[in-house]
Amino acid sequence: MEGSKTCFYQSDKKINLEYRIRQKSVSITPIIKSFLNEDNCYYIMRDRITFILLFLLVMTPIRLLGQNSITFDTSDEYYYRLLQISGISDDPASFNLRPFSRSETIETTHPWQNILDTTNETEQGLSFNHHSLKFFDPVLFQSYNTNLPRGSNDGPVWQGRGYNVSFTTGVKASMGPLSIRFRPIVGMAQNRSFELAPYTLEQVRNSMYQGTPLHEYTYRDFRGSIDYVQRYGDSTYSWFDLGDSAIELNYSGFRLAFSNRQIWSGPAVNTSLQYGYSGPGFRHLYAGTNRPVNSIIGGFEFAYIFGKTLESDFYTVDRVVDSQSVNSLIFIYRPWFADHFSIGLIRTFFHEYPSSFSEYKTQARKLFQPSLKKRLATEDNPSGTSPDNQMGVVFFRYYIPNYGFEIYWEYGRNDHNDDLRDFLAQPNHHRAYTLGLTKTVSLPQNRLLAINFEMNQLEAMRTALTRGDGHLGGWYTHANQILGFTNNGQILGTGYGPGVNMQMLKGDMFNEEGSIGFKLARITYHNSRLDQFFDQIEEANAEPIERWEVRNVELMIGAEIKRFLPHNFEISAVIEQSFIMNQHYIKENDLTNTRFELVIRKQIDGWLR
Repeated sequence: MEGSKTCFYQSDKKINLEYRIRQKSVSITPIIKSFLNEDNCYYIMRDRITFILLFLLVMTPIRLLGQNSITFDTSDEYYYRLLQISGISDDPASFNLRPFSRSETIETTHPWQNILDTTNETEQGLSFNHHSLKFFDPVLFQSYNTNLPRGSNDGPVWQGRGYNVSFTTGVKASMGPLSIRFRPIVGMAQNRSFELAPYTLEQVRNSMYQGTPLHEYTYRDFRGSIDYVQRYGDSTYSWFDLGDSAIELNYSGFRLAFSNRQIWSGPAVNTSLQYGYSGPGFRHLYAGTNRPVNSIIGGFEFAYIFGKTLESDFYTVDRVVDSQSVNSLIFIYRPWFADHFSIGLIRTFFHEYPSSFSEYKTQARKLFQPSLKKRLATEDNPSGTSPDNQMGVVFFRYYIPNYGFEIYWEYGRNDHNDDLRDFLAQPNHHRAYTLGLTKTVSLPQNRLLAINFEMNQLEAMRTALTRGDGHLGGWYTHANQILGFTNNGQILGTGYGPGVNMQMLKGDMFNEEGSIGFKLARITYHNSRLDQFFDQIEEANAEPIERWEVRNVELMIGAEIKRFLPHNFEISAVIEQSFIMNQHYIKENDLTNTRFELVIRKQIDGWLR
């Protein structure tokens, strides 16, 4: 329903589902109206939601899924990537623009050959006169956090403190190249209370919204520069999302879609610098490829994306900002002389959402403008500044299938340079980067071992203090991008915050029965913010401190087991133990969090993963 958002709130024993109509042009169908009372609300008992989820899981033909931090339809992408790195699959996909359509049949033996359908996707499914109707496997996701909200790459799911649950299923109807996929997701978080940061909330930083008060549950970054929700209200939080739903036209490797599907851009495995799976999908127009298109000079992938991300109910009081527009160009090239090497770039602009087609065209044209401000200068605007934000990312990925080895790198900038001299003097201004390595080893008894190491550097550089009004806001934030790169209060690229530095090592062993894995991570929370606002942080501490004494660092260890069970069931269980030092930059304010996860899927022949 364009221009609307669905929210649940609990009051005592009832959950209130409220449709907020954001545009007068929106009409509600009679069917929906029949479920609403005169206040556009209806009430469902909390226990009924749990009963419905369990009933659908048991009564619908399904197959359980495992993959930690699942993104439902994309949950097997990492496994397909490992097959490519190992030389088992010849799929030319770059894995830099996901989701994608597989274009090669995997005929070589691999651990999950009896579980996954590894044929060419264009050959899948039964059809009659090019028509088909298929159902998505229902998936039940559950998690529990003992002390703090934790979770990443989980799409629209918000994993608060306490018990969290979500359920998704759906249907895909195809008629020749046209397909309609409806795959909504519904969920609930117990949303127990926890200690919030003890800092005074400031007003919104952006000059256009100066003086706008912030919600008590927004991210307390001292400046109000991003819609990153700490807690979704003060009681049980339930929600509905369209999930990976879309109307798509796919033909000869190209895709035109009006979609709510999640997007991943770049080669990273755990954290993306731009589009990723840590936040809910947003409604957008997608025009580009769905797999590499070959030419005499190599393979190409590209996409143009225009969409709208929404403000959450917990950022500004009365939702003053409402939305922002996102315009992106993504281009990926694989040279004809290097089949296993790909290089790409992304350019994205953020504005207020356009009120007319003319305003939209003005925003879209900026994708082709020079990146230096002085080249944008005019007589009326000698500085070349404008009320927008630009994010640019370049990346490469290279894998050697004979050795089962992969290396990838991603580098991004979140601001314009003034001129070439400025670029040469401060090339690292407001930058972020990712570096990753993967190694696979084929073992006896049809087993596959994979080790991945990835480091992400997202904290703001001190050069930010010398520009604008001087704010070390961290990646995903900017003075002219008031919501940050978020949708409904969740960052799209990472689940750990706007200015983190992270190193993660993970290992997985795959066999015919499933997989077992581990992960180790070190996460440093927003060092640059500590440096800039040390006076306020020192005041919040009970004794004099040094900066090094209050660095907020999390050490995390985790394990996952996934098993294929009889009757086409899959189940995975995850446990992660976190040790957090100096929470909220308070000396020796240490605590732990344990996160449990259980994901179930069941499948019958002809259903989609």
